[in-house]
Amino acid sequence: MGFVLVRARAHRLLLAAALLTVLLTTAVLTTLTAYSGAIGDAALQHSLNDPRNAPDSALIVKADVPAAERTAAESAVRKAAERTFDQLPVIVRTLERSGPYALPRSLQPSAARSGDPDLTFFGALDRTQVRLVSGRFPRATASGDIEVALPRTAAEGLGVKAGTRLALADRLGGSAAHIVVTGVYRPAVAGGAYWLLDDLRGRGLSTAGFTTYGPLLADPSALTGGRLSAGASAWLASADFSTLTTGRIGALRESAGAGSDALRTGHAVRGVTAATTSLPDVLDRLDRSLLVSRSTLLIVALQLSLLAGYALLLVARLLSTERAGESRLLRARGGSRARLAALSAAEALLLAVPATALAPLLAGPLTQLLAGQGALARIGLHLDTPADGRSGVWPVAAAVALGCALAVMLPALTSSFEGGRARAVPAPLRAGADLGLLVVAGVAYWQLNRQTSGAVSTDTSGTLGIDPLLVAAPALALLAGTVLTLRLLPPVARLAERRAAAGRGLPTALAGWQFSRRPMRGAGPVLLLVLALALGMLAIGQSASWNRSQSDQADFQAGVPVRVLAAGDGGLGRTEAYAGLPRVREAAPAVRISQSLSGDRTATVLALDTAHASNAVLMRPDLTSGHSARALLAGLGPGEARRAAKSPREHAR
Repeated sequence: MGFVLVRARAHRLLLAAALLTVLLTTAVLTTLTAYSGAIGDAALQHSLNDPRNAPDSALIVKADVPAAERTAAESAVRKAAERTFDQLPVIVRTLERSGPYALPRSLQPSAARSGDPDLTFFGALDRTQVRLVSGRFPRATASGDIEVALPRTAAEGLGVKAGTRLALADRLGGSAAHIVVTGVYRPAVAGGAYWLLDDLRGRGLSTAGFTTYGPLLADPSALTGGRLSAGASAWLASADFSTLTTGRIGALRESAGAGSDALRTGHAVRGVTAATTSLPDVLDRLDRSLLVSRSTLLIVALQLSLLAGYALLLVARLLSTERAGESRLLRARGGSRARLAALSAAEALLLAVPATALAPLLAGPLTQLLAGQGALARIGLHLDTPADGRSGVWPVAAAVALGCALAVMLPALTSSFEGGRARAVPAPLRAGADLGLLVVAGVAYWQLNRQTSGAVSTDTSGTLGIDPLLVAAPALALLAGTVLTLRLLPPVARLAERRAAAGRGLPTALAGWQFSRRPMRGAGPVLLLVLALALGMLAIGQSASWNRSQSDQADFQAGVPVRVLAAGDGGLGRTEAYAGLPRVREAAPAVRISQSLSGDRTATVLALDTAHASNAVLMRPDLTSGHSARALLAGLGPGEARRAAKSPREHAR
């Protein structure tokens, strides 16, 4: 070991450069690994905890349970929800409802009083999911009128307000319910997951079949004291995904599917009519997105590995050239090739050990530095990065440092330790390796250009995975272009020599002559510069592509620069109020509803004010054959009678 240290001190500058390169390479790739794991976990938790995904990631259970068994049923649902969400923390919200009641005929329009009566029902709602518009919340009453609060849509449609007293007829044959209105409420979040428990979805009004208003918000004691007819109970179980990691996606997917099936077919809760969750589908979508992001990081990591590997080979070649005389002397004094290789291995390990120890410790601060820049900083995404590094970064650091050590050893292992003039072109290039690599890169690009599956592919068993072609193609193109430079370097050097010789400057002519005489001696720095510039250009292109993708996805989700969601149809009357806000140039109403069709099918009906929305709709021209949104919506505007769209023959009635 002493001889190794003495030998290293003689070439300390080159070894310092090699140590710095090994440390930077190991730290960067380890940081990318830590960043990939941290950003994957944070993105998974952020997406599942997002209120927009709450309806799909929740467990909804509905059952016809007698009032006396509702407490036990809720406890059973909670235990089943914990199993469904793989023992994650669970919050269970309840909606208990009564049977149907008929509203007084006097509240109907005169022309409709000869038909079916309007219906309503009572509900014990979670008070955190509603907001009081006027009046007060109902209280428990042991006798007399039952206090209720009406949804705003129902109150406006029926023309009632706080203080109104009504008598409701029980449609199941029980005694009439006498109520007094104490207030008007609205959903706290329009379209929130909780309102999936309500048959009216929080809109307060349904005109499908019978006209139904509700639910009438009452104190829970009113539904359990026998004063009202019993109805169905519903529970919404939501999990706290703040501790979920990407490694548990598979287990959570399996438990979610098995848990909902067990509730439907088992006997934990009696009278279950529905137990559904779309969490497996949500996890599949997120898993696909995570694979796309990992493939992007793999592309970057592979390109950085090429750059770092060539830089290490360049430093190691310089070190081997400087030690050529020393190596020949050791060989002349009886040193075997194995002995020289052992000395190089010991020296390489001295470079790899510090990098292995320091890179995981640097990964945490560097990951936080990356997360503090750009889009991640703007959305406030927090990455969990332990001070001693994530568990997966230590093996990566050891593997990368070992690879760097092998790269440092490679010139010493392949050197013949003999002098002589270097050839103009290396042997692999003389054999056509660069042209072969160029052909492989061209084929990879051609195959990639024909693909339509994106960054994710499936194997023969149907399992999703990262497409290796997508990861390898950019690196192949980068490597092929760089190696091709070696073949072009000698003729370029001769051309530069002729132009320099034709000039009047002696230094330029001498430099051109020296470069053309031994072009491979200056090839190393040139190739390193080409690699760095090519990698920079690819990074710029990738960044522009990512920004464009995020912008397009945001435009597709929102549809317009600003979208305001409102429950029911009450928002249609506030269009002018929105249009009058500062910095708002125009506002247009839009309504989207689900319509039942024959054969148990549903359709989505979209009503849009095309006259005012055409200037605000965000639509890419390449998705509309070059037409603008105004041109596409012009045919849907009000005006003369237009020819209707033809319905498919199999759907015609």
